Amino acid sequence: MSRRALFGISLSAFIVMLGMGIITPLLPIFAQDLGASGIWIGVIFSAYSFSRLVFLPISGMLSDRYGRRRTILLGLFLYSSVTFLYILSKTPEQLSFVRMLHGITSAMIIPVAMASVGDISIKGKEGFFIGKFNQSLFLGMASGPIVGGVLNDILGMKLTFMSLSFFGFFTLLVVFISFPETVTTRKEKKPVFRNSKLWIAFIFRFINSMGRGSILSFLPIYLGFLNYSTTVIGSLVSLNLFISALIQPSFGRLSDRVGVRYPVIMSALAGAGILFALPRVSSLDSLIFLSVLLGITSAMSIPAVGAIVAVEGKKGGMGQLMGILSASKSLGRVVGPVVSGVIFDVFGGGIYGVRMAFTLASLLSVSSAIIFWIGYKD
Repeated sequence: MSRRALFGISLSAFIVMLGMGIITPLLPIFAQDLGASGIWIGVIFSAYSFSRLVFLPISGMLSDRYGRRRTILLGLFLYSSVTFLYILSKTPEQLSFVRMLHGITSAMIIPVAMASVGDISIKGKEGFFIGKFNQSLFLGMASGPIVGGVLNDILGMKLTFMSLSFFGFFTLLVVFISFPETVTTRKEKKPVFRNSKLWIAFIFRFINSMGRGSILSFLPIYLGFLNYSTTVIGSLVSLNLFISALIQPSFGRLSDRVGVRYPVIMSALAGAGILFALPRVSSLDSLIFLSVLLGITSAMSIPAVGAIVAVEGKKGGMGQLMGILSASKSLGRVVGPVVSGVIFDVFGGGIYGVRMAFTLASLLSVSSAIIFWIGYKD
């Protein structure tokens, strides 16, 4: 029963992330067509991240109270309806508002699905279940931009946005048929916020995400300085995600066997070395090799940290705790690129500025390892 439920939940998450990824390469172009300046493009992207960040813990609490399935069904209906509003936007202000609504509705889906995985995970196999679920997320994220680019070339911008709404409603049907209710809300207890394991997991995810957030922001810039094509740039980013997706279940199973402490610490330290090295190589072979290694190190820690929350969440408040875990990652991805951007400017931009930004990311990764080593107690 647990394996069948995991398949239904993971399939739903994959389709949602695929739909979200479709919009990634198109939104800046669409915003410029509406007359958006550089500042407005930043606002448009930030509106989604900010509203999602605020609503993640709230959606988790709603799922604890009213049920996972009901919350996700409502979120998918609103997500699919809001997505249709993209093609009705005529100004940057309207597009920003739609992005804010999109962020709220997306927050009602993924963390709640993750809480469902935590609910159904077999004792002692939480890492494997979280890894298997994350596999679907990462595959969806990696495939989305590619599918979006192809659809835009074939259908054009507006029909591509309409297809995004179609993906949402299709997922709604999949969830209605295959997504099980996984929690009896009346028996749910309050989250154990005094639990040090939870706080260390949240803090690690925040700091580690700050460092790795620099990849999406500054790796394309660095590769542009090296005169690589956008195809190569996109392929390197997607390669990282694909590798991480494929091996997360295996590393989740490893954390179940040996504990989460060493996989998490080794992931952060190895990742720090790779982040430091990335902007200091220029050959395509070296960049591919480091991108693959970065995907591997990412896969080592993500299911392990998720397993910590899954184990503790079974004591109560699984939805809220998974929402906070997702929010800590989102906050890191918001703060990290901003701080790295300041470092980039302070050191004069160019390749040297990128190297210093990645050096900061490397130091943040080391810091996350030290904090986890000191603070996490088995």
